[in-house]
Amino acid sequence: MKIAIISVMLGLAILFSINVVFDDAFGTYRESRNTVKISQTNEYANYVHFQPEWKSYPRNLIVDVTTTWEREIIPGEEEESDITKHGAKQRQNGLQYVNSKPVVAVQYDYRDCESQWFHYAKTGLDFIGHSLNFFEENSSIPNSSYSDELQKQKLLNGFAQFVPICTSKESTNYDYTISVNDDTFGFDVYFVPSYVQQWYYFLYPENFEHYSDEGCFANNFQKFSGTCNGVNKDGGLLIVIPDELSRPMTKISVNLNEK
Repeated sequence: MKIAIISVMLGLAILFSINVVFDDAFGTYRESRNTVKISQTNEYANYVHFQPEWKSYPRNLIVDVTTTWEREIIPGEEEESDITKHGAKQRQNGLQYVNSKPVVAVQYDYRDCESQWFHYAKTGLDFIGHSLNFFEENSSIPNSSYSDELQKQKLLNGFAQFVPICTSKESTNYDYTISVNDDTFGFDVYFVPSYVQQWYYFLYPENFEHYSDEGCFANNFQKFSGTCNGVNKDGGLLIVIPDELSRPMTKISVNLNEK
């Protein structure tokens, strides 16, 4: 009897050991598979409709974003690019508060950096704006409509939009260009470490943080091109504008390119 029990126990031990070996082997296989990097582009637009509490009411803002980055994939497991994918059609339409004032924001699922897609309606935005040739050059264009000191005062009651980055790294480097199609005001822009900085900027300015290296921020520009290094994966751009929109539809164009 004792011999039978010992035999069963030995059999279970051997079987368990084999399972562990197989588990470890497959785990090692999964970890050892080579990955490759592919260049990927994600495009989307955020629509913002200002409510009566804003001086800009009833006008609208479009933040039009193109992000090109290096996605890390396992060969054979990558998804095919497809403008009909669910990500391009997931829309969130809701009331938000920025600087303690309400806006109706229509946002698409741009935070999904796992697949490549293009906003199916983005090309319909091309008619918006004026004098677009004004922004064809890569040079930065300071705002000449009013002083930097006046800009600081205007932004106290302004609006801010966070634009996240995509990356396969823990930290990365980005070239970027931002322009606005209205030459009556300027914007401030900051690379910030997280989305929460959009709220800190207005509500808790003493806690507001941004990357301070040259090229990571700019104040009172109508167009700005820069490079920011060492941005963490949860970071992004924070764009701040005065509450003084004069057009029925103002467009801010953002181009992000991972280096």
